[in-house]
Amino acid sequence: MKKRNVGVLLPVFSLPGNHGIGDFSNYAFAFIDWLKNHKYHYWQILPLNPIGPANSPYITVCSEAFDIRYISLDKLVDQGLLDKAPKHHPEVGRVDYQDVLTFKEKYLRSAYKNSKISLKKFIKENPWVNEYAKYLVLKSINDNKPWNEWIIKKIPSFAEDEINFHIWCQFIALNQWNDIKKYANKNGVKIIADCPFYVGLDSVDCYLNKDEFMMDEHYNPTVVSGCPPDAFSDDGQLWGTPIYNFEKMKENNYRFLINRIACLASRADILRLDHFRAFDTYCVIPAGDENARRGEWKIGPRNDFFDKLFEQYPNIQIIAEDLGILFDSVHELRDYYKLPGMRVIQFVAFEELKENDNIIVYPGTHDNQTLYGWLKSLDKEHKAILRKEYKGSKDIYGSLFKEVWNMTSRITIFPMQDLIKLDDKARINHPGTVGEHNWTFKFKNMKFLETVKYGN
Repeated sequence: MKKRNVGVLLPVFSLPGNHGIGDFSNYAFAFIDWLKNHKYHYWQILPLNPIGPANSPYITVCSEAFDIRYISLDKLVDQGLLDKAPKHHPEVGRVDYQDVLTFKEKYLRSAYKNSKISLKKFIKENPWVNEYAKYLVLKSINDNKPWNEWIIKKIPSFAEDEINFHIWCQFIALNQWNDIKKYANKNGVKIIADCPFYVGLDSVDCYLNKDEFMMDEHYNPTVVSGCPPDAFSDDGQLWGTPIYNFEKMKENNYRFLINRIACLASRADILRLDHFRAFDTYCVIPAGDENARRGEWKIGPRNDFFDKLFEQYPNIQIIAEDLGILFDSVHELRDYYKLPGMRVIQFVAFEELKENDNIIVYPGTHDNQTLYGWLKSLDKEHKAILRKEYKGSKDIYGSLFKEVWNMTSRITIFPMQDLIKLDDKARINHPGTVGEHNWTFKFKNMKFLETVKYGN
């Protein structure tokens, strides 16, 4: 079943880790070795930015920052910045984000005190990092309230060292991640990263670009994001993030949004633009509404934005996340720039599939059931269709897997869980729900690679 354009979706937090979470440790390098040895050429990850409400990586305090939980303490020991880093819940199957942060932060502060690294060049090359560090300090002294509720807006002089600590953490995180990416590329593996479309109100992104969002004079959003009601939901989806003021953004050639995308793209080989449809048409919902019933579609920046993006970054590699019920104009925008779209088999398994060599095929994404969980959950009618399709097969799952594997595509990405045939206990996220079952799945050790049943 060898195929050159296949990759694996595995969030970094789902890797084994010695300190309660998958991070930038040797386990990441070992996973890359496994990908190389088994002829996989892509590793798709989820956003590495600081997590937001309910542990979601898709709403963050800073798009361009790393979550410091990903910093490998073992690597700091190797650098001589720590004498030791004792193991902490190394074989848990779920990430406890607060516990990990509490444990790691004390060691990060010790390593920072032992570090003699100059940060001047890093700050110059990453202008966002100084503002991010200041934002964290101001947020802390304002009882962690959102910036539009701050009373204290001036940083006290004694906070300089705290600012430097936050900058140092980002310096370490970026260097550790760059080492992983270089190793991946050296071994024939490309990194596919993810860029959320919206940013949260409680973020340095919004704080520094207030005029580029739809807000009132008190900096409260006037409209928020989501999706209107459809055949699947009478109430629609209410996401609640502030909405971009694209007319204002146009005045400076979408500088903030382009810089944000370019920063994330520089840390990967290919960048998936989440909620791509919003560049064409986006939904606005009156702020304060309890559901999305009053949601309306508005025209996005369309070609004007992408012309500016590709003018500045002509070699940027992008995947358009074009899932859901879309207007024809979304497809036209995608196809105009020859961007590959996405096809999720769980959504189209019982439809007539057309061959297409400019799509990224997935059995499911991080928002879906595992393939085995989905297969088990099918009703009798659809199970009968598959049995008829794979008549004579004793392994319906294997036959379905093989069909997905052999589909014509630019790239085919399998969640790691599907290579092992795990059920929904290993699912990454259940959209529309909140709880410890989301964003927390973690492999306990590297033995999971010995249990792979399907693929190369």
